[in-house]
Amino acid sequence: MNTKTLGYSTMIVSAALMGCVGLFARNINTSGDVIAFTRMTVGAICILGLMFYQGKTSLIKATKITSTVIASGACLGLCLAAYVSATQYTTLANAVFLIYTGPVFSTILAAIFLKEKISKLTASLLTAVFIGCLFIIGIINYSATDGLTVSLSFSKENFIGDMLGLASGVGYGLYLFFSRYRTDVSSDSRSFFNFLFGAVAIGVCFVVKPPSLADMNTSSWIWLISMGFFIGFGALTLLTIAAKHLKAAELACVSYLETVVGAGIGIAMFGESLTLLQSIGGILVIGGGMGEIVISMTKKRVALKNSQLEH
Repeated sequence: MNTKTLGYSTMIVSAALMGCVGLFARNINTSGDVIAFTRMTVGAICILGLMFYQGKTSLIKATKITSTVIASGACLGLCLAAYVSATQYTTLANAVFLIYTGPVFSTILAAIFLKEKISKLTASLLTAVFIGCLFIIGIINYSATDGLTVSLSFSKENFIGDMLGLASGVGYGLYLFFSRYRTDVSSDSRSFFNFLFGAVAIGVCFVVKPPSLADMNTSSWIWLISMGFFIGFGALTLLTIAAKHLKAAELACVSYLETVVGAGIGIAMFGESLTLLQSIGGILVIGGGMGEIVISMTKKRVALKNSQLEH
């Protein structure tokens, strides 16, 4: 499997798992920072155990810890904590929209600091999935009386939640951006340090505001640990692998698949429904994200075929 195929494959699975966050979170009776801390901690323990079993722990010792390694993990942990907390203080639409400004931030930062070129086609696909995301979460809506409306607002009542949502978006964008540095670090080691420094960053927040576990029952603990394994260890490890093999814009396109998975779970398991605009949004997200993959694969096949004909 070539590096691009590996990057796209791991990113698709990661986005699908991340789309299951709502399913797990609705069954856990605690705050968002506790959920995020558990995801980071379980992820760190699992990847360390896996590396020990494979005899790769020497890779951890050999890794030079730099500011970007620490920053990527810290940004990932804090953005996840801020996102879940944001849903408790503002509307879900605002929270989801604001965290998904992250890939846009990372694409702009990568273009400025890493000199990554954004083709017109990639920019068009990124725009398509972004607009599709707005349709799905209801930021852009339509009614016979009001016509096409944009519902994002920063009211006094939602200010704290909106600021947390914006922080989660910035944190996610910075994580994607910092992940493009130090590509010399193995995926296993990078995953471990992402989990570790993510947990440490959230742990520092616990010192300022201690968490409450008073409402946690047996069912909540089972859901919490399961979430830590599947959406912590599984999804974020795959995201780390993808970030090593894909450009920021490519990651951005495919990451929006998460909104489609989340909407599908809502329909199948919670009796939620999609409006016409949300359905169109889903098509835009899938078409934009998959379009990046299909076009990349097609170019490689054409190039390979031309190379074979020349020889």
